[in-house]
Amino acid sequence: VPTWEDQPESRAAGFGLPRLSSVVKALLLANIAVFVVQYVILYSWFDAAFLFMREAFALNPLQWQEGFPLVPVWQLVSYGFLHGGPEHLLTNMLFLYFLGTMLEQEVGGRRFLIFYLLAVAVAGACQLGLGLALGQTAPIVGASGGVLAIVCAMATLRPTLRLIFIIVPVTLRTLALIYLSLEVFRAIMQLKGEDSGVASFAHLSGALFGFVAVRQNWIWKDPLAEVEVWCEKREEARAKDD
Repeated sequence: VPTWEDQPESRAAGFGLPRLSSVVKALLLANIAVFVVQYVILYSWFDAAFLFMREAFALNPLQWQEGFPLVPVWQLVSYGFLHGGPEHLLTNMLFLYFLGTMLEQEVGGRRFLIFYLLAVAVAGACQLGLGLALGQTAPIVGASGGVLAIVCAMATLRPTLRLIFIIVPVTLRTLALIYLSLEVFRAIMQLKGEDSGVASFAHLSGALFGFVAVRQNWIWKDPLAEVEVWCEKREEARAKDD
């Protein structure tokens, strides 16, 4: 019987591309489906519904500030399935496909999903906190925090593993450093007052989460499995009492 932890039969599909793992496939489909609904359907024909979707599910600092303590906590995850345009979506989905598949093969499907969703939430919370502190009200969207967590997690697990970046062979460590350098540069420019429209603090927070999760072995923990074990022990204890 297939389980969350089953490994793909082969690491490669046709043309040397990695075979899609189950959770990455589901995440890709979810992100693409949301984008199609948001921009192809709602944006084209239903302006009010498009605006509602963005207001309700993007991570909105203003709503958190005005609605406290009844804050829209779902936005800490839902914002990661919204994107600002096709280029934004394409970049995130390419990294999710190539490196997300690698990471899921390393840690298993359920651990990967928990790690990814936590990374999105942590990255969003950090960017939200900064936005509230600085008085920023622009909504936050995009999976980049979770994606960069995957990049840094894989670079920490397999730093010398080589892949082709555009046309140049690089190690995962080098790829992560290139990606991080761009985000640090953007963050510095934002601190100088330039608005790039990119939530660089969320990206850097996600990267740090991915690095720490591997270094501290959090990525190997499965809280759902621990709950299952606890429940089984409770049932065994009750059976003995009866």
